[in-house]
Amino acid sequence: MEFKYSLSLLFSNMGFVLKVLLWVVICALVVTAIGCAVLIPTVNALAADGAVSEAYGAIGGEISAFLDGSTGVGDFLHNVAADFEAFLNAVLASQGLLTALIFICIALYILYVFLVGICYYPIAYAANQLMSSNMRIGLASSIAMNLKKAVRFSAARLTVTVPIDAIVTAIVCGIAFGLWNAIGFFSLTVALAFGVFGYSARATVVAGWLPRLMFNKDENIYTAFSRSLRSVKLNFKGLLKSFIITYFATYMLVATCGIPTFGLVALVVPSINYFLMRLIELVGYYKMNGMSFYTDAVTVVDTVEFGYRTENQQRADEDVAAYYGNYAAEASLEKREEQERERFDAPRGDAAEAGDGEREETTDGEDGK
Repeated sequence: MEFKYSLSLLFSNMGFVLKVLLWVVICALVVTAIGCAVLIPTVNALAADGAVSEAYGAIGGEISAFLDGSTGVGDFLHNVAADFEAFLNAVLASQGLLTALIFICIALYILYVFLVGICYYPIAYAANQLMSSNMRIGLASSIAMNLKKAVRFSAARLTVTVPIDAIVTAIVCGIAFGLWNAIGFFSLTVALAFGVFGYSARATVVAGWLPRLMFNKDENIYTAFSRSLRSVKLNFKGLLKSFIITYFATYMLVATCGIPTFGLVALVVPSINYFLMRLIELVGYYKMNGMSFYTDAVTVVDTVEFGYRTENQQRADEDVAAYYGNYAAEASLEKREEQERERFDAPRGDAAEAGDGEREETTDGEDGK
């Protein structure tokens, strides 16, 4: 349900994606400007090293020879692999500059995630207005109305998602390099599959955070996150499947359209992704709370029709049974069955009493005669 109706909302509001794209472009330009000011001196100092410069020149020479046709594909791959290994060894030998380069890249990544994350709360706010009342709000207006909350949420979200992303990325790299000697290029496939699952699981864990914060404005940010985990647990499979489809579709679009679009798809697809993921989070929240929502101006989805309240009650009963033990579950079941029997037998008992009364009156009449 989550992905289906989120996709419907996305297609009904594709104009909003362009506004998200503009925000992503602005964030990318800001981070690029800061990165150039910081990275260029570091890269120049690294390039001044003789071994690094020589290895880099060797890689450039191999590429030129391949483009000229003087080197075959097999020789090109073998030589480039050797030159790239020499380049990495030369860079690793410059420990001070390498450490600085790594920390600068990490800082730029965190800055980019923070700036892009500022639009998450405004996107969800505008989407919630659309789903609850079919009222359209622009991204700029939503940011202006919720800037303080958006900044606080983006900063808090960093403290949760960045460590998880670092762990998932480390495991993906470990799988890719660890299995390379055993299965070759298939290690990239295994690493990609784990990466899609890992990032989808991370998105699922925080899926209830933003909707709960929006509907419970008096709660602390981290309190809203901790209390959102219960609803996420009850709907974990539905959210996980939706995020897996989203991440896999994102990878496929970037992989297939990256070269034909000269890399522009790397900006467009994340903009769609940010909007779609906020919609999935909200649809999941509406679903778990039995709330109706608009998908367009004439279509209203009533989640009660799908029996989600009954399903949630059954899951809640299962959780109670698991917590208090089988004895409490059996007692609750026996009590329900007894109530059902009483409800079923009550009319029959009243009718039997009425029949006995009539027979007694008839007997008394005959005696009188």
